This record gives sequence, structure tokens and C-alpha cells, in this order.
Amino acid sequence: MDYKLYYWDLPFRANFILLMLEEVGAQYERRDASEIYPERSLKLHNPGMAPPYLYECKSETYFAQMPACLMHLGHQYDYLPRRAETLTLALKTILDCNDVLIEITNSNGQVMWEKGAWDSFRNSRLPDWMRVFEKTGLAHGLKGEGGFLLGSRISVADIATTALFGMLVYSFPELKSDLGENAPHIAALCQRVESRKAIQHFLERQREEYGRDYCGGQIERSLRKMIQ
Repeated sequence: MDYKLYYWDLPFRANFILLMLEEVGAQYERRDASEIYPERSLKLHNPGMAPPYLYECKSETYFAQMPACLMHLGHQYDYLPRRAETLTLALKTILDCNDVLIEITNSNGQVMWEKGAWDSFRNSRLPDWMRVFEKTGLAHGLKGEGGFLLGSRISVADIATTALFGMLVYSFPELKSDLGENAPHIAALCQRVESRKAIQHFLERQREEYGRDYCGGQIERSLRKMIQ
């Protein structure tokens, strides 16, 4: 066993790490977040405020925060760009993904969506986010039929982008046209990454089990009410 991933029984932030673990062929085990959170979270050697937590069996080390977990795995499995600029952009991309998750859940559910606020987000802020990823890819050779977000080889940036937008448009098909209009090359990239053998098999199993579940609870109900 290489890793244990502690998260709730949902895709959401877990999928960023899960797609990476599947891509590199790591042996891992899914564990329920309640085994750590909240009682044990501050007792870890490297404490984190909330799941996901990634436990690396070989080093007996816990990692928290989805971007940090992805960057660690990227380093371990050589999925980080080698140039300083693109390495920084890989981290920025993962942080952008995390920001989009925060925004689309209305600050992690601090307030449930209302129609006026949602319409403003969907028609302005979300398209701008999609264009950020699109412009980044185009600047580094991404094409509709090939290429990756930051150059000629796949990196954690592609895994994160796919976990973000691939999961979003699968869970909410109504947003597929939004992505196609504002970031067509990103839409094609997500399809290519989701078609990679290990990731495809994982997603087929996951989607058979969870359907179109996204983040769960009141937050997801609020989102679905707005989108539908």
C-alpha cells in the first residue's frame, strides 16, 4: 500500500488526488474522513484544518490541503514541469482550481446560492475562470486535438484541470455548453485526460457508484436548484 486518502464519500476535492493516484498507478486505500476529522486533525504531525488528508505509507507522513497533496505527488512521480516558470504555473493552476471550488460552492457553503448571485457568477465570474485556463493552455501550445496545459507532456496541472472541469460538466451537464463556449480547448483536454486508460476505468466505476453526485449536502442542493 502506497497511500491512504481520507475524505468523505464524495468526489469533489478527493477526485483531484484520486485521478493523480490512478494516473501513476499508485496503490491506495480510501478511508472515511471521520477517522481523522475533526477529533484527530490537530494531532497529526502535519496538521490540517479539514479533509482531504493524504497519508504516505512509506514515509509515514500525513499531508493536508488538496494543492499540497497534488504537488507532493507530482514531485514523487515526475509530473511537475521542469522549467521554473511552468513549475510555478502548475502550482498556480492547482490553486486556481481550489479557488473555483470555493467560489462555486459560495465560500464552501457559508451562504446558499440565490438566483441573482448565481446568475451573476455563472454569466461573469465562471466564464472568466474558464478563460483563464484556456489562455494558459493556448500560451503553451494546447490544441484542440493534442497538447497539454503547460507544454508537450502531461503534468499535475492537466490532472487538476480535468478534475475541476471534467467533474463539473459531468455532474452538471447544463454547464457543458458554458465550458465549450469559453474554453473549447480545455473541454477537449478534459476529454483526452479522462480517456487515459487508468483514469477512464476509475471514472467509469465511480460514476456507476455515485452517479452525478458532486459535493453533497445543502451546498449541492443549492447548486442544483440554481442550475436546473
